[in-house]
Amino acid sequence: MKKLLLQLCMLASVSTAFGQNALLQGSTTGTISSSSFADLCMVSDGTHAALLVADMSSVYAIDIADNNAGEAAANTVTTIPNFVADKLNPLVGQSVTVIDMVVNPISKSVYILGSAGANKVIFKVAKNGADVSLVDLSNVTYSKMDWGSALNINDMAYADGKLYVSTGTFTLDGSLGWVSSPFAHNGSFSKRSTTLFKSNWGGSYFTTAPLETLTIGKIDGTNRLMGVTTCAPGFSIDVNTLSGSGLLSVTEDFNIHQGQSKKAIYMHHDGKDWLFDLHDSKLYRIGKKYLDGSQVTANKYDNNSTLLRDNSGNVKASLPEEEIKLMSGTTTLSMIAFWDNWSILLLESGATGALTRSKMSVENPSDVSNVVTTQQIEIYPNPAHNNVTVNLPNNNASGTIQVINMNGSVATKSNVNGKTATIDISSLSTGIYTLTVELEDGTSISEKLTVE
Repeated sequence: MKKLLLQLCMLASVSTAFGQNALLQGSTTGTISSSSFADLCMVSDGTHAALLVADMSSVYAIDIADNNAGEAAANTVTTIPNFVADKLNPLVGQSVTVIDMVVNPISKSVYILGSAGANKVIFKVAKNGADVSLVDLSNVTYSKMDWGSALNINDMAYADGKLYVSTGTFTLDGSLGWVSSPFAHNGSFSKRSTTLFKSNWGGSYFTTAPLETLTIGKIDGTNRLMGVTTCAPGFSIDVNTLSGSGLLSVTEDFNIHQGQSKKAIYMHHDGKDWLFDLHDSKLYRIGKKYLDGSQVTANKYDNNSTLLRDNSGNVKASLPEEEIKLMSGTTTLSMIAFWDNWSILLLESGATGALTRSKMSVENPSDVSNVVTTQQIEIYPNPAHNNVTVNLPNNNASGTIQVINMNGSVATKSNVNGKTATIDISSLSTGIYTLTVELEDGTSISEKLTVE
């Protein structure tokens, strides 16, 4: 559960961006040094990006000065063979163990946290692996947010301008914390202790059962924090319930059954919501049935949550692929990262494993080179401010329209029936979004939308 905690070694350069990063507030410039960096999270408002790095007591929001969308095509990862052996190890002169990795949604640069002997290092991967460097944190602009006590970071997730943090160990009570952007230097977290129902521990609530892996997605219009815990109950929390007081009771919505979750990713594609769980060295896809809160009543008090795998770690044959599916086949993986709503970045196990981008959806992304449908939509004005009008392919079109932000979360969703629809975007922050139309005949069409 706990990530390896080693000393940070900083050996390369991050230049300071011209102008203020809108994700930071009252930031300072200097050196960030820690002996316990353990987790990464990439956040973006569509214009700026910030790399969040957590140690045992604080979270740092770092202006990485990496906001050029014009570099995205060149930085797009296809397959980089022998990735750790050829790209990471030579930079530090010893073997590297990858702890976490994230993708900048603007530039598509990849940031990797790794351990190298007694040191911690952060790598930046650009130009499809042709340019790999070590990130220097000796002169960067950042905001530091203190946890207020031992953090024992497990994971971080970000959506709709809010960062969520899960903490705790088997000897320290679990908790959830949250803080809104822009991230204020010397800011603090709102926090709530958690108690988690675990059928694998005898069917009771435990405070020493932290939530561990964490991701966030909007399901049926509600943001939900989702993830998987050790051995391995899964959960889905309506974020609207966090504002209360006292222990937050987290129910068990499903059970992967044994093993350890290393990373969780929410995605929306093919008109459906999915949770992807890197469990030990295998990647599983879990369906909406276990993510929308509908399992709460059944699993709150009784030891009857659905086991999605058998005692040998195989997906239960009786369950349809809509509920759970093994996505990695015979390939073993050491880490994953969200690329976009259609693809995941996969790091294969071992020093000679490849770093590769793998498509998880049936439908195609909005990238022009991948679009196969001949149907088109027209959106105007674009850029837009309060409302945007969408002209659909035909007069009798019906389906849904979604506006998806750079972090992959569904910002708005509405039904459409007819040739033209007007969407209210007045509540959206400025930035770049993907507007996706999913028609009842299965057609999915996407276009870029800029909100001013």
